[in-house]
Amino acid sequence: MKRRDFLTSGAGLGVAAMAGCTIPLPSVVPPPTTGEALVQPIGAPMRPIKSSMDRVTRTIVGLRPFRKPGPRLEAVKVGSKDVVHNYGHGGGGVSLSWGVAELAVALTKDSSSDRVAVLGSGAIGLSTAILLQRAGAQVTIYAKDFPPYTTSNVAGAMWHPVTLYENDQVSAETLSMLDLASRIAFNRFIRFANDPKYGVYWIRQYSLSAMPMSTILPYVGGDALYPGLVRNQSGGPFAFQYYDAYYTLMIDPDIYLRALVNDFLAAGGRMKEMTFESEGDLEKLPESSIVNCMGLGAGKVFGDETILPARGQLSFLLPQSDIDYGYAGSTDDYGLLYSFPRKTGILLGGSVDKGDWNLEPRADEIRRMVDGHAYLASKLKA
Repeated sequence: MKRRDFLTSGAGLGVAAMAGCTIPLPSVVPPPTTGEALVQPIGAPMRPIKSSMDRVTRTIVGLRPFRKPGPRLEAVKVGSKDVVHNYGHGGGGVSLSWGVAELAVALTKDSSSDRVAVLGSGAIGLSTAILLQRAGAQVTIYAKDFPPYTTSNVAGAMWHPVTLYENDQVSAETLSMLDLASRIAFNRFIRFANDPKYGVYWIRQYSLSAMPMSTILPYVGGDALYPGLVRNQSGGPFAFQYYDAYYTLMIDPDIYLRALVNDFLAAGGRMKEMTFESEGDLEKLPESSIVNCMGLGAGKVFGDETILPARGQLSFLLPQSDIDYGYAGSTDDYGLLYSFPRKTGILLGGSVDKGDWNLEPRADEIRRMVDGHAYLASKLKA
């Protein structure tokens, strides 16, 4: 099927949604329970993370592309070019990538060209480029940096879209788009689960709180996207009074993005290094149809003052094969703390510093996270 036929037929989930059709939620998929895919029941005992400075293997810093009104997804005309903006996804870029990519591909349907340029090579740029290829387009990705040197490579990347907008600035339309994109993305990511080529696998996840947790609003995309979900339970792990818990997908960006690059190149895609300073630079491209997935860089190029960095620092510990869970919560002494298991190591995080452009790791933050997670590990019941 050619790209134009795909787009005009409404074969994509995003196309149907834009036409006003009702999109059913995906059925809840039970987490795997055997072999390498073993995931314990939500209430099963937890082994403690061994968090100490002598087990830290590396520390990295990334700048989330946080946009106050939420992600920008729209088609515009910029000079002679047809541009679809697809950027500003905050802490949900990897999680939302396949969903916003499908919606962005749908928006290219008004372009008469079968050659498309994608700006940016993170998770959203690669996902968008691959879906354009599958729709019949010849695609070139233009970017300053490519994996493993993208913002997506330093993402926490557990499947759960977070840090997406300011509550007082987001529109109802954007909230609806995020729900739809979440459903699309989850349906696609689940196909990668437990395939070692893509580095996507199941974990159990806990949201922790000292205070009762509201259950008025569903999770992003609907509670059905979080298998096994229980909300506002008392007597949580790590001596927290309350918790939510569910199964979700852990995405290892270094493995996952490498696989997407290989898929894109194997399908005939091209990647070219290029830096953009302003909208005028788009005229240098031979393609008339462009999808902008530049993330934080789109603010300067397109004059978007609503986008800013949300700095995140991550440290990694030596791996532990007995850790099958992640968690996030705040303590009085150590502030926000979150941790996820990866095959390559235990991720320690706990920072969302909006407006901070500093990419240098901070020693005091490393110590806070290592000590904070050690403190939580000491609270696990034997």
